[in-house]
Amino acid sequence: MRGEQMMREMIFWGATGQAKVLRECMKDSKLELVALFDNNESLTSPFADVTLYFGKKGFEDWMPKRGSNDPVGFLVAIGGDKGKDRIEIQEYLESYGLVALLAKHPTAFIADNVKIGAGSQLLVNCSVCVETVIGCGCIINTGAIVDHECHIGAGVHVCPGAHLAGCVDVGSYSTIGTGAVILPRIRIGQGVIVGAGAVVIENVPSYTIVVGNPARAIRKITK
Repeated sequence: MRGEQMMREMIFWGATGQAKVLRECMKDSKLELVALFDNNESLTSPFADVTLYFGKKGFEDWMPKRGSNDPVGFLVAIGGDKGKDRIEIQEYLESYGLVALLAKHPTAFIADNVKIGAGSQLLVNCSVCVETVIGCGCIINTGAIVDHECHIGAGVHVCPGAHLAGCVDVGSYSTIGTGAVILPRIRIGQGVIVGAGAVVIENVPSYTIVVGNPARAIRKITK
């Protein structure tokens, strides 16, 4: 509690579109965005008032120069099918004592008994319904619906407008594409990519790409 009261600053790891989305999402948090970090040295900061640093070296140079011992919050602003990367960066920042935040847009509906892991992001007009469990470092994107009693593993991205019906189980690091529909009680394995607009009517094994209506496997993914 004391750390939460003292926290005034946050950083984002990632300096492209997801960072813009998260800054808007967090505008009522009263936390100041003080730095951005990204591994891509060709980028420039998307914000005129926030400096962009590069990679772990940039972060490790920045940390001792902060001038404060107050706790710092963070969010990993990396979308797409990079769930494993999100979790690895989250664990790296936590190892330095930073605090993984929960990003929840004011328009998101989250049922009272939903459990949400640290570092997850619930964006504009999404819905997460009763007795759902969301792992750490997940993104429930704009307009996505996660219905009752779903279980979402770590690092999952439910893309804009995707619909998960009740009692769906999604393994860690999977991506549910824009506008995809997952029927009730379906099990999606780990590291799966469900293509945009796909309609999934049967279980999907881990590390598989499925597309179409009804969804069909088109290839396996190398781990």
